[in-house]
Amino acid sequence: MKRFTLLLSFILVCICLHAQNYERIGKKMFNLGAKVGLNSTFPVIHSISIGGAEAENIHLQYKVGVMAAVFGRINIDRFFLQPSISYRYSSGDIRFNLPAEEENTNPFTGFDQLTYRIKSFEAPVLIGYKIVNEGPYGLSFMAGPNIKYSYDVSYESNFRNSPNQYLSDSTPWGIGIVCGVGVTLWRFFFDVTYEFGLNQVDSDFKDVSSKEPTENNITIDKRINMLSFSLGFLF
Repeated sequence: MKRFTLLLSFILVCICLHAQNYERIGKKMFNLGAKVGLNSTFPVIHSISIGGAEAENIHLQYKVGVMAAVFGRINIDRFFLQPSISYRYSSGDIRFNLPAEEENTNPFTGFDQLTYRIKSFEAPVLIGYKIVNEGPYGLSFMAGPNIKYSYDVSYESNFRNSPNQYLSDSTPWGIGIVCGVGVTLWRFFFDVTYEFGLNQVDSDFKDVSSKEPTENNITIDKRINMLSFSLGFLF
């Protein structure tokens, strides 16, 4: 608590010392920036098939992920164009039930949870409008497309206390629409954004738990929406 208080005091002192430079910062044609933050994914799951059986009663448990980004901002009066490159890690649990078969031939019957982990690089390009741009304070709205490449997508199960891991690379590319608001105080800013996933992702998986990976044990039809909170600094 003492460290947090000291850090907050230091930030406030910096803001007071340099607030007079806001006009020069705000009128620059180009800014560089960096930010870090937290995110939570909200998959829209249409269907899950495991071992040929369709899952029922699908429920999601969200977990907190992390992100980091660098960006450039081109200012044109009250508008700005902000392309960026970011790294994102997200995870969560998918819980469901598989219907029992008359002949217990499906070894996955009774399987009830998958834990997913996604690591990706993203390149959003946002167009913003400064609703408030007075003194050291600012409020802006922004929206634009986001292209992502998921280079590491894994799902883990614990069926009958026997862990299995599944990897997918069938749809590494994704696209979404991002919209959000940002609050600025001198060089510091706080953003809240929500991304709507547009394409179907993660369709076919390999079971990499065994020495000989098995194809198509799991098929998932879903899109991914995401809520993000980030803190950043303009240079």
